[in-house]
Amino acid sequence: MARSVLMVETGGWGGIGHYAHCLNQTLVSKGASVRLVTHADHYQLDEFDKSYPVDKVFKGDGFITDWKRLYQAWKGESIIHFQSLLSTRRDWLAFVAMKFLIPQAKIIVTAHNVLPHEVAFGEKWAYKKIYTLADGIIVHSDATKKKLRKMMGQGFRTPVEMIPHGHYGQITGETLPDRATSIQVLGLDENFQYMVCFGAIRPYKGIDLLMKAISEVKNWPADLKVLVIGHLLTGVTKEELITLRHQLGLEEIVSFDLRYVPEDEIPHIFSITDISLLPYRNIDQSGILMAALAAGKPVLCTPVGAFPEIIQRDFGFLSDAVSVDAIACSLTQAIEQRSQWADMGKAAKKVAMAEYGWDSIAAKTLEFYNKVSLN
Repeated sequence: MARSVLMVETGGWGGIGHYAHCLNQTLVSKGASVRLVTHADHYQLDEFDKSYPVDKVFKGDGFITDWKRLYQAWKGESIIHFQSLLSTRRDWLAFVAMKFLIPQAKIIVTAHNVLPHEVAFGEKWAYKKIYTLADGIIVHSDATKKKLRKMMGQGFRTPVEMIPHGHYGQITGETLPDRATSIQVLGLDENFQYMVCFGAIRPYKGIDLLMKAISEVKNWPADLKVLVIGHLLTGVTKEELITLRHQLGLEEIVSFDLRYVPEDEIPHIFSITDISLLPYRNIDQSGILMAALAAGKPVLCTPVGAFPEIIQRDFGFLSDAVSVDAIACSLTQAIEQRSQWADMGKAAKKVAMAEYGWDSIAAKTLEFYNKVSLN
């Protein structure tokens, strides 16, 4: 059954913005009517071809004002699907208002992460209220489903559906740019292989753990570099990273490109990536992982969130723990198998296309809409 959907993605950039785009495109292809409401100033996907309209309503100029705009943007859609929120400690009030003002609409929340990466005072309580008020919740792994139910307790009744995160082939492109071209675009040296840690940099990404682990690897190959690419967010400074790199003596191995990468450079990032590094302290699921698999790149990850459910030996290295020693061990294993990275990348892409395609994910999402609507 086709549905009318108001997709709410408040930020307009980064992984969740890409997720909303890929899902919207595929929902429309299956007959759903979809509109996206997003940020008026921060929306970064204007250049993407779209089969759905975009309303830029959020401005961050006031909690009540922004939520009033969302209410005004609603055109009678039967599903209001939240991919992200505005002010997590206050948004539960807006959910209460929506239940009162538009009870005919079903509210779906995708919990990309059950809680924010850095939890401020009161946020856990607010999220519990939001999850209770929602008519349905989508998570991306069995681990996240268990985590959510444990947090909410035995009396929790909101339906929860595990729908995997889709691959990001629409973002990286079906065919990556020529490596030589990408090397030139990014100003790199063609004589090296590159381990790449890509994405917004925050404490949970474990860049410090990665650098300490690199320093423990014996006989680091002279033709292998590590690139850390992404813009700095809260909790990490450029000075801290540079100081740690100097203390560990890694200036010849680790390079930083600390900026927001424009959309048209993302395929170039993955083109020059020989293996993608995700040394995270914690995560529920990662869009970077799904982009790497879609781009046909092997991955090295820590055993957090959905990673153990996804990583296979055919295309990945999963450390035994979130620790410097465990990551160093995985790096050593990966380096010893450098000759297999290309074949591992082919296996990664095969799995991405077979198991994490958006056609299946959109179909499961529509089924969940229908299930929730019958309750």
